[in-house]
Amino acid sequence: MTITLYANVESPPCLSVLVLIKQIGIQLDIKEMSYDGELHKEPFTKINPAHSIPALDDNGFRIWESRAIMGYLVQNYGKDDSLYPKDPKKRAKVDNMLQFDVGNLYASFAEYFYPPALFGHDGLPEAKDKVKDRLSVLNTILSDQPYVAGDSLSLADVSIRCSLLTPAACGHTDYSEYPNIRKWIDKFQTEVVDFNEIVPEGFKLLQDWFRQGLETHGLDPNLFHRK
Repeated sequence: MTITLYANVESPPCLSVLVLIKQIGIQLDIKEMSYDGELHKEPFTKINPAHSIPALDDNGFRIWESRAIMGYLVQNYGKDDSLYPKDPKKRAKVDNMLQFDVGNLYASFAEYFYPPALFGHDGLPEAKDKVKDRLSVLNTILSDQPYVAGDSLSLADVSIRCSLLTPAACGHTDYSEYPNIRKWIDKFQTEVVDFNEIVPEGFKLLQDWFRQGLETHGLDPNLFHRK
């Protein structure tokens, strides 16, 4: 009986699941997936018909989307509920921030940072405004609490910290306007030592992917360093 995670280490959502796996101490068979069409072929299409990673197959139970996978793993294999509390109000706060991440924060990154590398668009101004707005919201949330969903580390911290790898891989690392985010990042990486062990390899690949994509479309590889 095997739990298999289908992932790619240069993907921030995949990295969030990999960090969580280390945090809760479970053993999985990790199958590295490529983006060269493998996601659209069997047998993977039977695992996830939406053709995205990460995806999980737990002895025939199949689920995809990183935040859903993280919640499932903690509930089924976590040593306790500290990362995803059973208390309805505490869990609602975590779910709130997970939804903010996927629907607002990471979505704004996807709209601003990826099109130049994929299609040669020079970073749409309105998309940049969305990124700044979402970061401002996160900075405000962290103004009176140490973690994104309250007083303790949760799945939402893991998810959002990995989402922030996208702008970082593009060289967009100035948080002088968002001091609470900067403080939280430092705290997270001090406490979640597994992050520093797991992320660097994939982060370097993500950096290379963005640089190569920009160069392919004739754009300055330092495009986002100056924005």
